[in-house]
Amino acid sequence: MRAGNRMTETIAFVSGKGGVGKTSLAVNSAIKLAMTKGTVGILDADFGLSNANILMGVKTEKTISDFLTGKHSLDDIITETHAGVKLIPGGSGTMETLNLDSKERWKIIRSMDPLEEELDYLIVDTPAGASDSSIELAAAVDKVIVVLVGEPTSFMDAYAFIKALNLEKGVTNFSVVVNMANNENSAAKDFENFRKIVLKFLEVELTLLGWLPGSKDVVQSIVARKPFILDEKSKRVVGECLSNIVRNMLKASKNSRNGVHFFSSKERD
Repeated sequence: MRAGNRMTETIAFVSGKGGVGKTSLAVNSAIKLAMTKGTVGILDADFGLSNANILMGVKTEKTISDFLTGKHSLDDIITETHAGVKLIPGGSGTMETLNLDSKERWKIIRSMDPLEEELDYLIVDTPAGASDSSIELAAAVDKVIVVLVGEPTSFMDAYAFIKALNLEKGVTNFSVVVNMANNENSAAKDFENFRKIVLKFLEVELTLLGWLPGSKDVVQSIVARKPFILDEKSKRVVGECLSNIVRNMLKASKNSRNGVHFFSSKERD
């Protein structure tokens, strides 16, 4: 049980395309938060293609699909993982969870309400791309973290996601992590190039949270199904970068709360 009356902060990790390391960053950020800042949950909302449990090295027999169909309660499907992070596993590749309708998406968002008394932070790992599910889930959180890599296709797909979320849902504040960068300077340059593209067409706020290097040690930790923040070799390479990202993430501006939101039963600051 968390102390005090502070509201649960909700953070979505999003990407315009797959393969940019979104889920890995979401998982490791959740663990880092749990190690240093409080109680954390992670909702693997990449329905049908979920792999947060794989990256965490955790076996999950029950998923959000079982909750949606009424087979199990929310408590039944939650798995406690590294540093006490509570994982709400995504679907298992069934078509039922690949294309949720608005009523089912609303049910998932509202089903998290009981966790408000337990969690300081809820991390939401959304589906890659600008699907209806990813847009609606990203619009239901306080902060949106866009994960991209320094290549044109990633820029264009991330821009398309931001455009959809801004025009359809009125979201204006976006934070960016440049993944698989060569160094800090190249990451800053990639962000500035991306920022120019976005601000040429949209009136939004973009903030660079930080960057992660492309590292074979990180790749090996993924293959080994071990979060890189828990792997001593990988942590030496990316530990400070992740700490900086999480630190800046906590300082990032929140979006206004319009429409359906996680934990919206109580007034927000």
